[in-house]
Amino acid sequence: MSKAKVITLSKIVDLGAKKIRKFISSDKQLEINYMTISGRHPENPDYFVYEIDVHFMVYILKGSGKIYCDDDVFDVFPGDIIDVPTKVRFATEGKNFEYLTFGYPAWYPEQAFMVDRRGNIIEKTNI
Repeated sequence: MSKAKVITLSKIVDLGAKKIRKFISSDKQLEINYMTISGRHPENPDYFVYEIDVHFMVYILKGSGKIYCDDDVFDVFPGDIIDVPTKVRFATEGKNFEYLTFGYPAWYPEQAFMVDRRGNIIEKTNI
């Protein structure tokens, strides 16, 4: 008997400019998120999300936007993929912008922080 199964929506997180629909594997090692962006996340242009354990890839589905990774800014369009290793300052920006993230291991709050441009911790995140 196959151990495959349909993964259903785990939860929806509303962060204002960013909405996250989370899909977590049964072993909690892999996570896929469907993101919609209308603005910038984090909203403060001097802040970024910083994850110490989760390596993720971003697949652009719809619209266009910007992906900030440390000091790099990527203009992205449907079909583009950005590989975001651990310990990278990350932000997104766009309007009617949609993408998927594939993360390993699955996101957990103790490993994620909001940081400034220099990497100084502003606060822990609890998405």
